[in-house]
Amino acid sequence: MLGFNWFGGRGKYHHTFHIREDETGELLNDDMEIHFLEIGKLAGLKRKSKDALEEWMLYFNNIQGEIMEEIAMGNPGIRKALTIEQIFFKNQKERRLYELREKAARDEISMVSGARAEGKAEMAKDAICKYLDARFPKMSIDLQAEVQRINDLVILDKIINKIYTVNSLDEAAAVVREATK
Repeated sequence: MLGFNWFGGRGKYHHTFHIREDETGELLNDDMEIHFLEIGKLAGLKRKSKDALEEWMLYFNNIQGEIMEEIAMGNPGIRKALTIEQIFFKNQKERRLYELREKAARDEISMVSGARAEGKAEMAKDAICKYLDARFPKMSIDLQAEVQRINDLVILDKIINKIYTVNSLDEAAAVVREATK
């Protein structure tokens, strides 16, 4: 289910795809399908929903008022979902636990993204230092220490893009200084 419109056109909200072999067009499997449901395309529905799929899509699109009441009266599953939703919103403890779980999930995503960036920075620093050590062994120790203090991935990327073309330790130091300006 998509919370945005991916496919063109205004009317069609349900798209079904099958997997076929490119050259022969042979269907891989009769049972395998990929369905895309664009809930945004049903937001302005001007008619009664024609089936349970449309009713659930309207529910997930957060339709309120008489339309949803009418749907709930005819669809026991949606009626039950609305009842549970109302109980949930009235119970402050449950709602708070839900909010804390959601916050924990967002925090974990943020930490993983940060760790990836930090990991990339460490890899970049290691690559630069290994190159400096191989090219200018003992003379580059101070410059390697300076590189190790840099945590900005953009700056490290600038250094990597130029460091492999230097001919001397002075040129390498100039590349590092220029990138950190």
